[in-house]
Amino acid sequence: MQVVDLKSRKEKILGTIIETYIKEAKPVGSRTIARKLRFKYSPATIRNIMADLEEEGYITHPYTSAGRVPTNKGYRYYVDNLMPQEELTPQEKREIMREYANFKMEDLSTIMEKTGRLLARLSEEAGIVVYPRIERSKLKHIELIDIGNNCVLMVLVTNSGLVKNLILRFPQSYSRSQLEKISNLFNFELEGTYVSEIYRYLLQKKLTEDFSIYNLFKDAFSILEEAFKQLEEERFCFEGATQIISKPEFENREALAKLLHLIEEKRTILEIISQDMEEEGIKIHIGEENPFEEVKYLSIITANYHIEKNAVGALGIIGPTRMAYAHILSIVKNVKEILEKVLQEKGI
Repeated sequence: MQVVDLKSRKEKILGTIIETYIKEAKPVGSRTIARKLRFKYSPATIRNIMADLEEEGYITHPYTSAGRVPTNKGYRYYVDNLMPQEELTPQEKREIMREYANFKMEDLSTIMEKTGRLLARLSEEAGIVVYPRIERSKLKHIELIDIGNNCVLMVLVTNSGLVKNLILRFPQSYSRSQLEKISNLFNFELEGTYVSEIYRYLLQKKLTEDFSIYNLFKDAFSILEEAFKQLEEERFCFEGATQIISKPEFENREALAKLLHLIEEKRTILEIISQDMEEEGIKIHIGEENPFEEVKYLSIITANYHIEKNAVGALGIIGPTRMAYAHILSIVKNVKEILEKVLQEKGI
């Protein structure tokens, strides 16, 4: 019974430290905890439990203060075990609906940028959005059109309604007959195949088919290879940089320089989101859990959004580890659900 009670007291005090630190951005002392818990525990008991929590790695003791701050381990325990579920306020829900009120008259870029700004504004962190990735959809139709000067227009349509127009340049020209044969190969043999798998299919066929139709697969492979060079140039939206730059965590010049480089380069964040897209659900990376050194002082929360049940893109929020996790999870969940409805109704 005493063990259970000790665990309960530790959790109450750890939760109070984390929630107070998230709001106030200052180390939390035993007097503050006693007041927050309405003097349920004596200051001596609180100090003893704080010492235990520090020894166990859940909080740490900045040399400039008598108070304590959470560690990455502390945040993780809080998120997994102590964090309350939080609903958005009616005002926040109205703000989301208002943001998408005119979506039928807006193009995809406008919708994605609005989504990033909305995530940033609601969370007071930075919002990140990866545009729909066509290679995560299934092929419905491909049309290849010679437009002269060794250039081919590829119109690629997926089963979810995404359309990609790509201008492909080659060292040689393709005749109308060649392009028609290659289009037929895609449309009759590969319809319903994930776009990302077509490349592997053609590579295998190119290596194994008999010589009589080798050239067809070789040319189809060359065209898709050129297309993938353009598809790999992810469209990525990062909004709210000024909000996180102004936070106390970045008053240090070195921390600020690292953040500015991350914002400018973007590739690291995109790589994390791309890895997250392989799994469903909301993903939370806290500080040192991040796979790249450049973001081990930040937390990133992401979720996939879907078109026709296919995960085609992702959105999320990034900021210092001192973030309001419960509120941000609710923001990500609500914005994701509304964005999916918008894209579905728009027929993207």
